Amino acid sequence: MMKKKWLKIAATGIAVAGLGAFCYYEAMKRAWIRYNEYDIRSEGSLTVGDLAPDLELATADGSGPKKISDLYREKPLVLVFGSYT
Repeated sequence: MMKKKWLKIAATGIAVAGLGAFCYYEAMKRAWIRYNEYDIRSEGSLTVGDLAPDLELATADGSGPKKISDLYREKPLVLVFGSYT
């Protein structure tokens, strides 16, 4: 009898944890919860095939800012915003 009680408690705990994880995942996916309070992403007006806006970006080696238009004039340009660590 005691074993059945603990099995019910464990099953309820697992169900509650699973539901909580699912709700948290959905909230993150829909941007209801944000990891970073300074995250200001929003839906933009760019579509597939549009040219990139001409931005000025800092270089990794500190040689000064570069415009995107100067970089992709001769060859394709790939911008990666992320970390490889």
